[in-house]
Amino acid sequence: MNVQAITATIAHEVRQPLAAIAANGSAALRFLAKTPPDLEEVRAALKRISDTYRTSEVFDGIRALFGEGNQKRKQVDVNEIIFGVIQSSRKELRDHDIDARLELASKLPPVEGHRRQLEAVIANLVHNAIEAMDATTGRDRVLRVRTRLSGHDAITVAVQDSGPGIDPKRIDGVFGAFFTTKSHGMGLGLAICRTIIEHHGGQLTATSDGKTGSLFQFALPIKSIDETAWTSFRHSGSAVAGQKTTRQF
Repeated sequence: MNVQAITATIAHEVRQPLAAIAANGSAALRFLAKTPPDLEEVRAALKRISDTYRTSEVFDGIRALFGEGNQKRKQVDVNEIIFGVIQSSRKELRDHDIDARLELASKLPPVEGHRRQLEAVIANLVHNAIEAMDATTGRDRVLRVRTRLSGHDAITVAVQDSGPGIDPKRIDGVFGAFFTTKSHGMGLGLAICRTIIEHHGGQLTATSDGKTGSLFQFALPIKSIDETAWTSFRHSGSAVAGQKTTRQF
């Protein structure tokens, strides 16, 4: 994903929420100007301005990818990152009636990487899975996050939901800069996630039968990768302590 593509993506994604903010702000002023002011409509318009959080998500993704590039990669524990993301998502999971099941392999070695970037990837995949299951009826809403050792040189992370899935004909395009299955836009996340994983020496893939959910997974190399290629992009992160867990939320 080159600089031009990223720039175009930012412009495309930010334009939609900004337009919504402007429209609802104007509506609120019109309702306030009435005699008497229509306070219920004003409240509704101001509430819709909460779309600003999506603008913040765009910049958070870019900041995670290109921020503070002078910091080197450090040893990070993938299981701890996952556990932290799920813990911080507990309210969202509960509000959406989702059963989160962690199946994290024990005694995984650390990988060299940037904690904030890997955390952003996992959080994006978890959030996408939660949103995907909003349409799930007639069966349990289950989020599964798994880790395992792949051979002796990589750790695989899998995030699986029980939502309606993605049309197999569209699966090859899910990592495109403008792909989204959401009515409100935000096609930036998966493109940024793939770029982050690639610059950790791994690959992010997606599979789905279009009926029973989607599976996103990536592998991270345990051994060091070339630092020269890494520092051509600006990344940030910090070291974390190890932790192992296999549990259900």
